[in-house]
Amino acid sequence: MIKFHIIESGNFMADGGAMFGPIPKMYWERKYPSNENNLCVMAMRCLFVETENRRILIDTGVGNKHELKFYQPHNLKDIVEEIKMIGYEPSDITDVVLTHLHFDHCGYATCFDENKRSVPTFPNATYWLSKAQWENYRNPRLYEKDSFFAENIEPVFDSNQLTFIEEDTQLIEGFSLKLYDGHTPGQIAIFIDSDKEKIVFPGDVVPTSAHVSLGWLSAYDNNAALAMEEKKRLLDKMVQEERRAVFYHDAQIVSAKVEHKNGYYFLKNAKQIP
Repeated sequence: MIKFHIIESGNFMADGGAMFGPIPKMYWERKYPSNENNLCVMAMRCLFVETENRRILIDTGVGNKHELKFYQPHNLKDIVEEIKMIGYEPSDITDVVLTHLHFDHCGYATCFDENKRSVPTFPNATYWLSKAQWENYRNPRLYEKDSFFAENIEPVFDSNQLTFIEEDTQLIEGFSLKLYDGHTPGQIAIFIDSDKEKIVFPGDVVPTSAHVSLGWLSAYDNNAALAMEEKKRLLDKMVQEERRAVFYHDAQIVSAKVEHKNGYYFLKNAKQIP
């Protein structure tokens, strides 16, 4: 038994030129709207997975420890309260999978205690991260250095709750962690097989439904050429296995399957925000 819960943890604003990199605005704005300042609303869509023995959170949103005025965060939800609404306490969470350590994906991995110290939000959980991403965070490229906040992950490491993967890993039957480079080294995409449907949580390998188009890359990708190759590898697997992608950053389309025709990738069976 595998059961899914989508947690809409909040939104922020990102420059359209940054989100869609080499694609001119006259094209990307047809697929993804922006305001008069060229800013696009981005989601932070986490996934909570229940099995018979595990309670797994995939990414955690931006958290509440840092002021991020440049990104205008809004509609923020307390991830702990969202999980309580599903029926669980922080102590019930067995696993937290962090696709990567950019601040908008791992902010609630930790929280402030009563003394304003950053501590793990989920005291009994094993946190899963790729070793490549950890090493990249500890020795960051100048290009993405400002995307990492030590408070979001160092307390997890200090508490011995952090487990590294160095290759594709099956966490449990029907739940696999697979590594993709390009956006940032060693990003994890999560592949889940339930009785009803096969799911992939691609994180920033495919951040929005608009990025399903192969050449639509983000200026946040620290290696654009590799990001394109890795995205193709993931999309081909999606098509072959008829998987539905849950998009982390798309503020309009929650999920979709993908088809491949004449060398191009297209959405099918897209599910929009209600």
